[in-house]
Amino acid sequence: MCGTSLKNQGVQQLLDAVVDYLPSPLEVPVIEGVDSKTGETVTRSPDDNGPLSGLVFKIARDPYVGRLIFMRVYSGRIKKGQNVFNPRSKKRERITKLVRLHADSRDEIDELYSGEIGALVGLKDVMTGDTLCAENKPVELERIKFPEPVMFMAVEPRTAADRDKVDDALESLASEDPTCIVKVDPETGQTIVSGMGELHLEILKSRMEREFKVEVNSGKPMVAYYETVTKEGTASHLFDREIGSSRQYAKLDVSVKPAGRGEGISIEFDVSKDKVPEEFRAEVEEGINDGILTGVMGRYAVTDVKVMITGGDYDKELSTEVAFRTAALMAFREAVMAGEPEFLEPIMAVDLVIPSEYMGD
Repeated sequence: MCGTSLKNQGVQQLLDAVVDYLPSPLEVPVIEGVDSKTGETVTRSPDDNGPLSGLVFKIARDPYVGRLIFMRVYSGRIKKGQNVFNPRSKKRERITKLVRLHADSRDEIDELYSGEIGALVGLKDVMTGDTLCAENKPVELERIKFPEPVMFMAVEPRTAADRDKVDDALESLASEDPTCIVKVDPETGQTIVSGMGELHLEILKSRMEREFKVEVNSGKPMVAYYETVTKEGTASHLFDREIGSSRQYAKLDVSVKPAGRGEGISIEFDVSKDKVPEEFRAEVEEGINDGILTGVMGRYAVTDVKVMITGGDYDKELSTEVAFRTAALMAFREAVMAGEPEFLEPIMAVDLVIPSEYMGD
C-alpha cells in the first residue's frame, strides 16, 4: 500500500486494511524475548493472567498531562497505580494514569489487557523501544529497529537567553522520536539535528517554535554522508607539549581497516598495558570517538571501520588523560587519511515481493 499522511492520501485505506486483514492479538503466535536476569530466551503468550510484558512504541507530549507513553500489552494486564519494571534502566516506576485514545479524544481507564494498546502517564525514564514488565519476571522484547537519519542541519537559539530552552526542547523531541538525533559538534560547538529528510527537519523546527515557544535559527539541510576507508591505514602520533606549567606526554600507534558495509565501528587494543595502561584506555576510546564523529574530509561521521591500537608509549610522571585522548584523536585521523577515505551516500534498501502468477515472461 502506498500513501502520504501529509496530503491525506491512502490513510483511510490503510486503516480499513488494518481492520480487515491484520490478525487479532489472540491469533498471533507467542512472542519471544530475553530474560534480563539469565539471558535465556523466554516466551510470552496473550494471557491476561500471565506475567506483564509490553512494548513502548511511541512517546508524545500532552499539554495537560505531560508525557504520554504509548504501549502495546503482549501479556498480563496493567492497572492504574501499578509499578512497572524497565529492564533497560533497571528502574521501577509507578503509573499514575491509563488512557485509551480515540483520534483526538481520550478516556481514562483503570486497566489494559493483553493485546490492547493504551497510553501511560507518570513514567519519566522511558524511551521508545523499551519493554515494561513485571519485576519478578523480567523480559526484554525485541527493540524496534529505526533507520539511520539521512539529513541534518545546524540549529541555534536566536538569543543567548534561550539556550537552555532550545536544549530542553531538543532533548524532549529526541526522546519522543528515535529518528531525531541531536549532537554537539566537538570542534565547532554547533548543535546538529539529524532526521529522515527535509520535511522531517522542518517539522522538528516548527514543533520547537509551536510547542516549546522558542525560536531558532537553522542552517541549510544537508545530506548526511558518511566517511569510510578503502584500504588499511596506519599512523603514529606523539603528543608532547606544555599545557599551563606542566608537560604532558603520550604516544599512540593506530591502524584502520575497512569493515563490511553496515558493520559500523569496532575498537580493539592490541598493545600491552605497560605501553597503554588500563586507566587511560577509556580516554583513548573517547579520543577515537571524537574523530569518528567529525571525520577527516567533510566533517561527516566515519563508519564501517575496524580500529586497532597497536602500540604506544607512556610516562609515569608526564602522561595524562588529556594527552592520551588527544594522541588518539590525531593518530586516528592520520590513519584514516592514510586509508584513502571516501564518502558514502545514504541509500534505501527495498525488498519487492511479487506473487509468481503476476510475473511477466
